[in-house]
Amino acid sequence: MIASIHFEDDQKTVQVEASQPLTKICDEHPASILFGCRSVACGTCLIEVMSGMDNLSPIKDEERILLDILVPDNPNLRLACQCVVQGDIRIRVAE
Repeated sequence: MIASIHFEDDQKTVQVEASQPLTKICDEHPASILFGCRSVACGTCLIEVMSGMDNLSPIKDEERILLDILVPDNPNLRLACQCVVQGDIRIRVAE
């Protein structure tokens, strides 16, 4: 299955095979998303999901804990390092 990822900040859309980590996709298709630790420790890769939240892997406990610390009560934010793309999404770097 092919997934379409629109990077708002870069004003570009890429087509990729679904079920890939967003980190790998960003490595292959450079985008404005910054990655620090890539392991749920820093929050550098915080993104806002404009659409397609259901097309990302579910939030695991480690990510939920850090999101609750960094941005409580914002269900549209994710850590890009923890996302596996399963379908079409539209994202941007969180402010």
